[in-house]
Amino acid sequence: MQRDIPEYSIFNIFNLGSKKQKEFFEQGIVDIADVPDDFAMSEIQAKAVANYKSGETHIDKEAIKEFFESLSYPLYHLDFETYQQAVPLYKGISPYQQIPFQYSLHVENQDGTLEHKEFLAKAGSDPRRVLAESLVRDIPLHVNSLAYNMSFEKGVIRKLAQQFEDLSAHLMNIHDNIKDLMFVFQKKYYVIPSMQGSYSIKYVLPALVPQMQEAYKKLEGIQNGGEAMNAFASLHVKSLKEQEEIRKQLLAYCKLDTLAMVKVLGKLKEVSDELSKTMTH
Repeated sequence: MQRDIPEYSIFNIFNLGSKKQKEFFEQGIVDIADVPDDFAMSEIQAKAVANYKSGETHIDKEAIKEFFESLSYPLYHLDFETYQQAVPLYKGISPYQQIPFQYSLHVENQDGTLEHKEFLAKAGSDPRRVLAESLVRDIPLHVNSLAYNMSFEKGVIRKLAQQFEDLSAHLMNIHDNIKDLMFVFQKKYYVIPSMQGSYSIKYVLPALVPQMQEAYKKLEGIQNGGEAMNAFASLHVKSLKEQEEIRKQLLAYCKLDTLAMVKVLGKLKEVSDELSKTMTH
């Protein structure tokens, strides 16, 4: 049975499950617009379908304001880049474990001013210890870090804390104080039809800050995480001149990732500030 699958289909409904997807498909339903209003779904799934059908932007201003009130400045926007080794070359690493080799950190102050910090490991050496030392220098104790899909960043930090006992307390303090920017979109507090029911940054960023999407397209060489991973994994076999150019590309790409988070948060702050103004009048 062949059927044209639209770009945004029943297969994009978050956690719908293969059983329900099959049920829809067998009924000839593949387009979200054709999903019956009374079909049994979770609240988040039903909201995503309703938002898409209505074609309207949905913004829960109170929930977004509450999210903002859970944050404290300065905010440390954090993003790691990692790579894997099929055959581990370094002690304490299992096959295909995520090995962090780079991070970008945009420090955002209450007044909106930004400071950028970054780390990129040397080619051909175990990057973990030097990266961990740099991270605890750059992120003080008891501050809020912000990540997009924090489970990844938390997993990286936990592994580092397990590996380096002398840095463990500080690393776990960073770990315990990370907040997730994705939470707002995952909970459907901010929904734009062009997000196609997804809370992936791939959909959220062009919907909220289209100019940032253009900035990625203008990057030379490295434009996504997969390319960054492959570039660093093979960096040690390149000439010094090639290494220098690739390092510039890696730094530019990772810096854009955390700047994108700053811009997305800025859009959410506009919503929170707007609600605060109406409450004071």
